[in-house]
Amino acid sequence: MTRNPWRRARPLVIAHRGHSLEVPENTLAAYRRAIELGTEMIEADVNLTRDGELVMIHDWTLDRTTSGSGNVREATLDEVRGLDAGSWFGPEFTGLRVPTTAETIDLARDSGVMMCFEVKGADPDEADEIALRLVDLLASRDALGWALMSSYHHRAMARARARVPELMLAPERLPDDVPAEPAEALRQAQALEARIIQNHYALLTPELVDHLHRADVAVWAWPTTEPQSIVDSIAVGADAVMGDDVTAMVEAVSRLPGGAL
Repeated sequence: MTRNPWRRARPLVIAHRGHSLEVPENTLAAYRRAIELGTEMIEADVNLTRDGELVMIHDWTLDRTTSGSGNVREATLDEVRGLDAGSWFGPEFTGLRVPTTAETIDLARDSGVMMCFEVKGADPDEADEIALRLVDLLASRDALGWALMSSYHHRAMARARARVPELMLAPERLPDDVPAEPAEALRQAQALEARIIQNHYALLTPELVDHLHRADVAVWAWPTTEPQSIVDSIAVGADAVMGDDVTAMVEAVSRLPGGAL
């Protein structure tokens, strides 16, 4: 096997739901602002409507980030698109809409940035359906070379990879429900034949990072929004930092040898 291209001396900058520090998360406006500020990749969340359309929203309910309420899965695409996805964040963002995953792929391709699509869903079965629809969409739009899939639902990712073997995966681990032992982290990555594993920055230790790196698995740290979490993640050897503040991440990485991004 060739050396893992996701292993990096200078960490990759990943915008968490776009530049969500200053713009409503998971909107095209947040993605565009992240691109303007210099992100190299955008992480974005995928859910499914009642009529089988993939849309960009973190929660499996509409209540927090739109003018609607209820489950995303119980609304049609037209109903979701008719909601306001910006005014909850600030009046100046009134009128922003929930984008489709297809629109997001097109924006990323046109802008030359990579994507990491996180499969959400209210339960494992729904996550399976989202993952399969997502991998089909990525394949149909020739995005498999620059778009990855991530999720806490590892079964869903395994099923998507079985359908499309070239799919790149970046499985996630939470600090409060997953042991931090290096061997367990490596086992999870290897079970999916993933060359990346995402860890909450609170899980990162020199021992964990070294164990994964010796197996040629890249380590992504999130959520690196607070300045100290960015510094700590870089110091411990993370191959990517993922957070809401693109400016802070770009500035931190640009201070490393090699200069500005």
